[in-house]
Amino acid sequence: MSQQKKDACSLDDARGYLEEYFMPLMCEIPDEGQGGLKCIDILHDVFNSGDVKGKRLIDVGCGPVLYQHISASRFFSEIVCAEYSESGRAEIEKWVAENPDAFDWSEYVQYFCDMEGTRDIWEERQKQLRQAIKAVIPCDVHKPNPIEPLQMEPFDVVMTLFCLENACGDRESYKKAVKNVTTLLKPGGTLILQTYIGASFYVVGDVRHPTVKLDVDFILQTISDAGYDDVKCSYYPAAKREHYTTSDLTALLHLTAKKI
Repeated sequence: MSQQKKDACSLDDARGYLEEYFMPLMCEIPDEGQGGLKCIDILHDVFNSGDVKGKRLIDVGCGPVLYQHISASRFFSEIVCAEYSESGRAEIEKWVAENPDAFDWSEYVQYFCDMEGTRDIWEERQKQLRQAIKAVIPCDVHKPNPIEPLQMEPFDVVMTLFCLENACGDRESYKKAVKNVTTLLKPGGTLILQTYIGASFYVVGDVRHPTVKLDVDFILQTISDAGYDDVKCSYYPAAKREHYTTSDLTALLHLTAKKI
């Protein structure tokens, strides 16, 4: 993919994105229906299942978003946030530094704490999340080492949520991106992936961003070809609608897999 293409797909207005999609708490995104909420809830189930083990996790293409790390921070003492856009990284750095201008994730922390049964100590859980985020770094999924020039020991978990389909211009580049991201994961480690099915675009503000159109069979084959087994999926059909507001997606897919 060309630099021009990647820049066109990058998230320049990270704060606008947060305010559009994450305020108020768990607002229903018209084209996703309840699928987005289910994909959030399942992260709690994944990390609390005991099946995902280790201490080190990297989130590739995290954008300016932090909700996905709340449950993870109970079990992973080192979380690395890797994001292409400078704007996205800046939002996370502000929150970790307790900058008063940072986006407020406290309602999300409380939401996860309700599921955990830890609502009475939600402020401690929020502190735990801040302490777990050890680094916020640039990444580019089109490089063989996506975090180049950094070199890090392989991680126990690689998470990538609604990123690769937005970063890639076609299916071939998507396959390569999956393989590139896989280099960050140690053998036996867990991949956590969430993606849009059937989407050709998504909208942030007035900007329509293209995405590579994916289907479940293609994703499963790509994951297998990249060297994974023990694949587990959850599929959430999108809301039925006559007109598209934010995306033309047909479903959301959650997937976990183990690197061979």
